[in-house]
Amino acid sequence: MVDKYVLAKEDKDIQYFDWGEVLWIHEPKIETHRLSAGLVKIFPKKRHDKHFHFGEEQILYVIQGCGIHKVNGKEEKIEKDMILHCPPYSEHEVINTEDSDLVFLIIYTPSKFMEISQNISILNRDDILKSIDIERLKEMQEEISSLLKLSVVITDDKKNNITDITNLNSFCKYCNNRNCIKKNFYLNSYSNELNEIYMCEFNVLSILVPILLNENIIGYLICGHLLINKSENIKEKIYLMAKNKGIDYEKLIMAYDSIPIVPKSRLYTLGELLTIFSKFISNVIEKDIIEQKLIEKNNEILEKTQQKMNLEKALNEAHIKLLKTKVTSTFKKLNFNERFDCEYKNNIKYPLEIEIQLEKAIKSLNKDESIKVFKDFIKHYEYENVSIKSMKDFIDEMFTVIIRTVYREVGDLEILSKIRQKYKEIVYKSCDYSQLLDCGIDFIEESIGLLKSIVLDNSTNLVANVNEYIKNNYMNDLTLNFIADVFYISPNYLSTIFNEKNNMSLTDYINKVRVEKAKEYLLDTDMKISVISKKVGYNNISYFSHIFKKITKYTPREYRLKNKL
Repeated sequence: MVDKYVLAKEDKDIQYFDWGEVLWIHEPKIETHRLSAGLVKIFPKKRHDKHFHFGEEQILYVIQGCGIHKVNGKEEKIEKDMILHCPPYSEHEVINTEDSDLVFLIIYTPSKFMEISQNISILNRDDILKSIDIERLKEMQEEISSLLKLSVVITDDKKNNITDITNLNSFCKYCNNRNCIKKNFYLNSYSNELNEIYMCEFNVLSILVPILLNENIIGYLICGHLLINKSENIKEKIYLMAKNKGIDYEKLIMAYDSIPIVPKSRLYTLGELLTIFSKFISNVIEKDIIEQKLIEKNNEILEKTQQKMNLEKALNEAHIKLLKTKVTSTFKKLNFNERFDCEYKNNIKYPLEIEIQLEKAIKSLNKDESIKVFKDFIKHYEYENVSIKSMKDFIDEMFTVIIRTVYREVGDLEILSKIRQKYKEIVYKSCDYSQLLDCGIDFIEESIGLLKSIVLDNSTNLVANVNEYIKNNYMNDLTLNFIADVFYISPNYLSTIFNEKNNMSLTDYINKVRVEKAKEYLLDTDMKISVISKKVGYNNISYFSHIFKKITKYTPREYRLKNKL
């Protein structure tokens, strides 16, 4: 680095790149210190190629030189004393257009990530090992790998792979070295003291973040493979590797050069981001385990209900045999309606379709539809003369299923257990269809009320995160179901709280963000309207023009002619 821009010699910590070098003058030391800073030099006519910011926010102050600065494809000329900004999750590129060094001060800080709370007191290790859904883990792993543009793999607690590694670079495929050495630096006191970094003899790094449940490590999320500095004598090392493995030397050199070299500050952000991902994974596993417990309990109730029905059938058959042995005068005292009802009841199947309709209506927070479904159910079975005892069993089972659905959104097993017990007692104390109907309506209202209260309590931060996600991903194919999957919530839940907090639908908000971005392209560039349409997420230019005019009262062409100087 230029001497007047560096610290004392003993404080120097420099990373070297093909395009320039970075002198680190401040790095995080403890968890509460998030900021890192350095002096960056880009050599004459060199380019710091386009790279992805995992989650760090960045401020640059130009000390010397001129060049071009690009963020998410938007180009800006830079010169001395300018201040530049790069938001989290952006693509960034800097080009030195001059014959002298381009030097700037750069400051990084990781963006604040959303914390995921855990309530895993009811779990044990046997439950965890039986309940991990490998296919679901693979889907989450692919999403993480795609977002970070790095290799990712998930292992068990013994660090044996339970998924296939994704996005592995070609050099590491050739090398296949399992004997990496653990390095106790960078992340051991930052983000999470359990995080580990491993480095191979070629200086290729991997970060290991534990997946925790019940304060136990059940596996690891491993991400890599990248460089912060190339290995000394790298050509000699690669030559020996090529000779030992019988691989073309030039091919290995090209593969090694393709491994991304990142500033050290990005490791801090990556470590923090992976910690958040690991919490997402453990949260999903926890919910799967609890849901499995509820399903098992539900099956147990169904089995007991079936046993009761089988017993009643056997008793009824025995009763009929006894009737046949009695004298004629005895028949005058028999209650034929009751006997007929017992026989009829044994042929009644559990109303699964009604259960599905009711579950869907409650989950959608639609009280009127929920009550209508339950009333029709009661009315129909009363007309069919189904016994009160059978109806109690059916309704009790139906409430159990609904409680499980509510739990997925609320997550409070204690409250829902009390509600479950409360209505179980009311159901079995009911004497007629009218009381069962009142009980069902009260249950529906309380369930929907609980869901709505959770929505209102937790929706503010969630909607803010969804808004931010849309602003950063407007160019992609965004739908209600897709965004709901990203945030691990139901589409109905997202639609309800989004409309309430933003006073507009999700679709309208996406269109609004896209049109605002299209305005920038129309005024700041000479791109064709068809190109702008695709860049802001519309593959159909006619539909783009329709939405643009609906929001601005002008077609894209009219807007450009009217406002561009």
